[in-house]
Amino acid sequence: MNNLELLPVDSGKKMAELFAKVELFETYMECFALPPYEEHFTADEVEQLFARYAEKGLIILCLDMELYRCAGFFAAVPLVEDQEVAQIAQDNGLNVADFWFVEEVGVGKAYRHKQIFSTMEQELRKRIPVQGLLSRTKKINTASLKAHKKLGYRIVPGMTQVVKYQHLSGEERRDERVFMKYWPK
Repeated sequence: MNNLELLPVDSGKKMAELFAKVELFETYMECFALPPYEEHFTADEVEQLFARYAEKGLIILCLDMELYRCAGFFAAVPLVEDQEVAQIAQDNGLNVADFWFVEEVGVGKAYRHKQIFSTMEQELRKRIPVQGLLSRTKKINTASLKAHKKLGYRIVPGMTQVVKYQHLSGEERRDERVFMKYWPK
């Protein structure tokens, strides 16, 4: 990964110090403002989300040390910390205590196809106290589904969630997300 370096973030204070310095918002928007998501967020919303993820769980940032810019992000929390998703998981027969939930993951356009997603995910696995990971993506996000599958994730049959979001047009929209789980053999 040449000039790329992983940086774990496990406190809201540390995340607040890094947020603007590493251009996390810009990378986040690169990932979610374009299709298939086309979602609108403010910098404050994203900063608050990541501060919460850092306080409750762990963020792995991949930094381009030459530009000191965020190349990718991977944020996860113990599944019990996301009550809505924890309930969906429990309703689908998963033991909530056995999983962490991947809240956010993305890789900037210039850094894609360089194994950054898998490197961040593997680093997270080393650092969490459970073996299972649960992730969610848009049903039509074939790139995300393919990347997860390469790492051993499998779709949980019938486990979905309708997510409400603000589209770039300003209107509120809904779409269905599918869940995938990683559980080592």
